[in-house]
Amino acid sequence: MDIELLKTFLEVKNTRHFGKAADNLYITQAAVSARVKQMEEYFGVQLFIRKRNNIQLTAEGERLITHAETMLLAWSRARQDVALKVEQKDQLGIGATAGLWNYAYQDKLAAIYRAFPQLSLRSEVHGADDLLRMVMERALDVAIVFDAPSVPELTVASAGKLKLVLATTIPDVNAKNALKENYIYVDWGTAFNMFHAKRFSEAAPAILYTTMASIAEAFMAESPASAFLPLTMVEAGIESGAVPAMRMVDAAPSFGREVCIIYRSNNERLDLIEQLLPILQS
Repeated sequence: MDIELLKTFLEVKNTRHFGKAADNLYITQAAVSARVKQMEEYFGVQLFIRKRNNIQLTAEGERLITHAETMLLAWSRARQDVALKVEQKDQLGIGATAGLWNYAYQDKLAAIYRAFPQLSLRSEVHGADDLLRMVMERALDVAIVFDAPSVPELTVASAGKLKLVLATTIPDVNAKNALKENYIYVDWGTAFNMFHAKRFSEAAPAILYTTMASIAEAFMAESPASAFLPLTMVEAGIESGAVPAMRMVDAAPSFGREVCIIYRSNNERLDLIEQLLPILQS
């Protein structure tokens, strides 16, 4: 199938508008309509319900999304592999959730490049379920996630624990009241959500919801607020003075999450992955 057809399908899915999809793809609206029609004829199903200013996916269209994204990723990787310079002998795809990249792993790419300058790196940021799927479908070599999935084909290596503590920039606030005013909810995944619901069922609605600890930290630097943040981030912020008023809330419960590195046991780059593990685990 023509890759451009898949790109067009996903663009219409994202914009829910043929005209906006055409603008983003730099083609005419008629071309978008023709490509979608071609795909529908190819699969023998209707992919979109066409209503004025309200383009909706059919059930068949919903099922196509994952396959289309996987094929585009595989095609992109194939193009990069073929185009690698002579001195760049291999490519490695590493993915993590947004919170983990931001918290601990974005600096690892530079460390990997220094250790393996011949390597071409590709980084991805997705949700945990998507990362697991991409590793299983060989669209990604390594994924860094919370909690180890139980899948026979996967190897799981521990990257240690992430300790989350309640931090605040609100003067004189205590553990009892920190979640009742100017609270920022940082989403650290399912296990944390369950812990939070059990321990803080009476928390006030959050003034900000985010999956990025850096967003919470930046907000707290400008306005009094509280949030669960990685202990190392809080300690670094206090030590550097980047967030002058930041402190840990006394007597507040903390939460620990296991961080895992997952990869296929039969990955063709297994030797390389095993050489990289000490960098990712440091």
